[in-house]
Amino acid sequence: VMLFNDLLKTRKGQSRILEAVIAAVIIFIVFSVSMFFIRASDVKVLQERADLDRLGYNVLHGLVEYGTIEATIEKFGSGFGEVYLKTVVQSSLPSTTYFNLTIFNCIDKGSWVELKPLASVSNTSADSFANSLEVSSTSVIYTSKKGNIYHFVLVLARAGGG
Repeated sequence: VMLFNDLLKTRKGQSRILEAVIAAVIIFIVFSVSMFFIRASDVKVLQERADLDRLGYNVLHGLVEYGTIEATIEKFGSGFGEVYLKTVVQSSLPSTTYFNLTIFNCIDKGSWVELKPLASVSNTSADSFANSLEVSSTSVIYTSKKGNIYHFVLVLARAGGG
């Protein structure tokens, strides 16, 4: 009977060691998989730049397509036109997106073109763009119905990116 009890105790000890090894392997696998998921989430930052570029082109295309410049800057000039333009751009973007839209008037000087700043609207300070992980800059050249040539530069960044 003593031999049988010693054999059972030995088996219990071996099973406890086997349990500990299996638990350690499971913990190692869980940490390895979690590190993989953390690394995979970094790809979002790389994709975010492409999304911001696409969003910028869509917003600028909307401004051009719907005649927003004729209805704002050319009609009202600076002041009210800029306030209305800021409202239009802000409503075209998600609420978590910072933007800075600068409009330049292209003036023909013979052999070269002068870019004269005409209007600039933004919903944040320049520091927000400096602290953001991804910043996108999109530009478009547009000729209005009056024959004025404009250069739009739209800078976008996600809020809370840095």
